[in-house]
Amino acid sequence: MKHDGPTSVERILKAAVKEFSQYGYDGARIDRIASWAKINKAMIYYHFKNKEALYERILIDIYEKIYAVVIGDITEVSPSDQIYDIISRFVNFTGSIDPEFGRLMLREISSGGKYFKKLAIPKLILPTLSVVVNLYSKGKKENRFREIDPVYTHMQVIGAVVFFNILRITLEGTDLHKMVFRENHLVDYRNNLISIIKNGIEKHE
Repeated sequence: MKHDGPTSVERILKAAVKEFSQYGYDGARIDRIASWAKINKAMIYYHFKNKEALYERILIDIYEKIYAVVIGDITEVSPSDQIYDIISRFVNFTGSIDPEFGRLMLREISSGGKYFKKLAIPKLILPTLSVVVNLYSKGKKENRFREIDPVYTHMQVIGAVVFFNILRITLEGTDLHKMVFRENHLVDYRNNLISIIKNGIEKHE
């Protein structure tokens, strides 16, 4: 008897990302996911109770992976260096992620963000924000940082990175895309962003 293993689940998840990114949650169909995954439709329901469970699994996986990569094993150095490390990791991760995830998230947000609120906020945004706010607090006590709002600062940084990656999708095929997303653009963008943040949050004699 042939046993179904992780390979089948991975194929389902990959096909589901493609389906949800193209049609959104409401327009997605299990039949098409099964076709793209080259798998029996019944096998999808064996692994996932319904379409919602499959969609949530995709989102949970990506949110948990982002948190693990960005916050997971930050070195205990100065608060400022830890903040720059977190930003650098977030830029690197989002810049290397499959564009299909970006399209999926665009559809999720544009549809009202029901699952973003349900999953991203408790599993990624609030835990990350807690770490970052604590680092800003430490830096302020050490007289390293200027008087800034850590919540607004973090949200502005995250917003800039996310929007940058949205542009990677929407500008594809244009001259501006060639100008912005040139060779080594990720390194250049990351270094430029961190340079701006350093000048914005650190105290200078």
